[in-house]
Amino acid sequence: MGSLPNFRLETQEDDFRTTIKLGGELDSASCSELVGAFEAAIPALGGRDLVIDLGELTFIDSSGMRAIIMIERRTREEGIALGLTRPPAAVTELLRITGITGRVELTPSPGDFSAVEPFVERIDIELDRAPDAPARARAELRQAITGRLSEQDVATATLLTSELVTNAVIHPALSIGGAVGLRMTLFVDRIRVEVTDPGSGFDAARLPPARPGEPGGHGLFVVDGLSSRWGTAPGDASDASDASDADAFCVWFELDADLEEAGDKAAQFSTPSRSQQYSSRHSLASSTQRASESQGSTVSNA
Repeated sequence: MGSLPNFRLETQEDDFRTTIKLGGELDSASCSELVGAFEAAIPALGGRDLVIDLGELTFIDSSGMRAIIMIERRTREEGIALGLTRPPAAVTELLRITGITGRVELTPSPGDFSAVEPFVERIDIELDRAPDAPARARAELRQAITGRLSEQDVATATLLTSELVTNAVIHPALSIGGAVGLRMTLFVDRIRVEVTDPGSGFDAARLPPARPGEPGGHGLFVVDGLSSRWGTAPGDASDASDASDADAFCVWFELDADLEEAGDKAAQFSTPSRSQQYSSRHSLASSTQRASESQGSTVSNA
């Protein structure tokens, strides 16, 4: 943790990435702590991604901006995959005004996603925690995106969704009950899928590594390898699941995809979805319903 009272820094590691989490004010007095944590993290990466989490940053000055630019340049030179989690709106605006967002790419934080970003279509589904839930989720996803994404992207998104729904079915104790919530959101440049279950979730840092030749334990490694980004969040991602009535846990992924036709076809998706046969609660919205709320578009990681 940072030693300054108005600055916090914590380094977290799991099987997929090293995360340097920042909070408070990043200025001339505290930026050296960020640089030091970055330098210390590089030798131990071992091929993992590096994430600088700016989600709790409340202020950044020119010294802090220079530190971020230095980190971005260094990781690019050394071939390290770097992710920068978008800070709160006020700090993001500072980065935009000063041109930093033109140099570094910002990824949505778990609570940031699409609440203020215009989207083409959103579908919320409630699935019983039954063995056929993954198959039903795959069918719904294919119906939503086939013809709007490439065949390869459809196949990838279908696999990733199936893995997350399978985990949501088999991992929480059966005594917990509840349902699996599935939210699919289509943007013009990507698809986002959120899966919520009534379990208490997991600590990614404590996940045991998958063992080749043994069944199970590979789902999140597939998600990490094939998605553009993924993460977890406590609570229900939508109103689609009864998981909101108890402890709930959400795992999400985003897949960057070419949805050039999505804007032209948006008007075609203004009627209730076929998903209603699986869900007692279903919501559908177009980008025009959210455009007035938008604070800017998301810049996806390459």
